[in-house]
Amino acid sequence: MRGRQGRLAAWLLLACLLLPARALASYEEFATVNVGRTEEDDEYFLDQELVRSPFLWHDEFDLAPNAFRSSQGCFTSGIWHIDNDLKFSVPLSDSARFSLEYLDYLDMESVYSWTRLEARFPIPHAGRWGFRFTPSVDKSRHDMALMWEHGSARSPLEVQGVFTLEDIFNHFWSQRQVKVGGESEPYGRHPFEPALSVAWRGGGPQFSARAKWLTPSTKTFETRDPALRRTEKLWGAKGDAAVSQRIGQTTIVGEFETVQASSYAYWEQQPGDHHEFARRWRVKGSLIQDIGENTHVAVRYYYMDRTQVWRPPVADVTLNIIDRCVMLDSWFKAPWAMGVRLGAMRDRVTVWRDNGIPLETTGTRHETRAIIALQKLFGKVRVQIIEGIELDHEPYEVSFHHDKGFFQLQTTF
Repeated sequence: MRGRQGRLAAWLLLACLLLPARALASYEEFATVNVGRTEEDDEYFLDQELVRSPFLWHDEFDLAPNAFRSSQGCFTSGIWHIDNDLKFSVPLSDSARFSLEYLDYLDMESVYSWTRLEARFPIPHAGRWGFRFTPSVDKSRHDMALMWEHGSARSPLEVQGVFTLEDIFNHFWSQRQVKVGGESEPYGRHPFEPALSVAWRGGGPQFSARAKWLTPSTKTFETRDPALRRTEKLWGAKGDAAVSQRIGQTTIVGEFETVQASSYAYWEQQPGDHHEFARRWRVKGSLIQDIGENTHVAVRYYYMDRTQVWRPPVADVTLNIIDRCVMLDSWFKAPWAMGVRLGAMRDRVTVWRDNGIPLETTGTRHETRAIIALQKLFGKVRVQIIEGIELDHEPYEVSFHHDKGFFQLQTTF
């Protein structure tokens, strides 16, 4: 009875999520990247780090066949960050499985979402092979992918390779270009997206690495209005990696992540190449010390580099921001089965730019914040609430010492 109720709840949750979904796939994941826009939040680095799903919950999410998590928070007085991630898997046969993955990501840096329908079939001595279909409200933006997997989240070694055919009905498998919004956007050079992920959880240092590449593409916009006719080019890349080693009661962790995208737009009736280039990369080092079974203290150091380039006629500017942040972090168990997290962060932000930029920035600065977070398990739902405490004198009004709030939720079913 309880199992049927869980499955019913899962399908209801799925229906609620899919109804308002905007089906934007991998092309839009890179087409919307703009790291310069993040400077509109003077504390973007602190906000980006604190809004992430708690790392202590990651294993539970990865191991569960059916799970949902949501991370949300306030970045500015008018911008709310949303990151919803749902996965659902059921048997297709004795060995094959059907999976659904839903992602809705809205951030100052990029905005995209997808609904992925997948089927996986094990082949003896050849891992699992699979097929992925990513639908869109615009038929020309449907994606299809071939997948290969070895291992799982429970095995020491896990490998997955994916080759995505982007926008399959846009001058690819259709005899004519399928129109988007009533106007044609045919490809002269079609994009693909190969991706690879590897994880090792066996003896010795543990590590994981993921990378994907949106190959260069060329798309022509054949609009009725001559002023809007143009040719656009785009490519992008994204990746992350982590390695950790436990020595007694101490754990050393190193992490790296990067995203970059480059676009051009050649308009028939406008000068310039409308070139925009965005790149963000960051490294994180953590030294974590266990004190008994229920108390942990960590010292973390972050270095993040953000570069945004605009070329005429948008602007003729290069913007570079470097964040150097030190964080003291601690978490422990408290009465009433509560988890408590206490910490403090200080970020030195260096901003360099040539000429004027088409957005606001508060320039070179220091940002300091204390945090207190409470965690609680309600049945099978984990909840975390983070309160930021402002420790700087800001040029804008701050209510008492309140400085942003964040909320995370996760459940398996």
